[in-house]
Amino acid sequence: MLRNKGHSSKQDNLAVTAVALQDHIVHDLQLQNLSIADSSKTKVQKTENRSKSLRRNTKALIDTGLKKTTQGGPKVEDPEKEYVLDPKPPPLTLAQKLGLFDPPPLPLSADEWARVKQRSVEQGDSTQPCPICREEFGLHPQVLLSCSHVFHRACLQAFEKFTNKKTCPLCRKNQYQTRVICDGARLFKIKCATRIQASWRGHVVRRWYRDLRRTVPPTDAKLRRKFFEAKINSSLQRKERKRAQVFTPPEQRMDLLASPKCERVLEINNCGF
Repeated sequence: MLRNKGHSSKQDNLAVTAVALQDHIVHDLQLQNLSIADSSKTKVQKTENRSKSLRRNTKALIDTGLKKTTQGGPKVEDPEKEYVLDPKPPPLTLAQKLGLFDPPPLPLSADEWARVKQRSVEQGDSTQPCPICREEFGLHPQVLLSCSHVFHRACLQAFEKFTNKKTCPLCRKNQYQTRVICDGARLFKIKCATRIQASWRGHVVRRWYRDLRRTVPPTDAKLRRKFFEAKINSSLQRKERKRAQVFTPPEQRMDLLASPKCERVLEINNCGF
């Protein structure tokens, strides 16, 4: 009898273990706790919850014809605000309660996220292209994993869909946590501002040098001669224009200005000396 009881208890333990493993595998393959994946799998549940909440919150209203005054304008959210994408951790499965599998890690605190981000900054992940698509982060949404690796949010979403697993593409860490950051966008804005400032400084210097060549005569004899010739020709051109405006009828002014002499004066004046 004792042997039969011991044998039956072992069979019961094996059955419980098998059921626990099967239940854990089913929950693991459902992947309802992906932080980046689409919410198409849970749309039905969300709509049902919304309909229930709407039914509970429905109240009879009387239209008085008076418009309610809204206090203050619409709240503008900070585009560089960081937030965690992971939902609440699911309840433990039977296999995790029995110790067959490790339980999921607890959500990281603010200090732990700060240390993870500091490690990512020291590695320079945001300054390098995305490891999946090999393109710069730019102004696209960017996510930081709990293993300190950084990806495009769309790239990580596509990777989770393709693999059906929540595994880091670089270090293969399972059940990572994700947080939206804006380091790549901030660095991209600084880079664009630096380029704009450099191009504007170049434009100012070129314009200053052009004005300097028009006003200050060069030291070389030949260039100095051309400089004063251009000055004299420009003054003669102005005098001819004034004379044409005073003594010439309006229909003949265009013919006079289009003469070869005036064209030659314009070419010398526009040569920049």
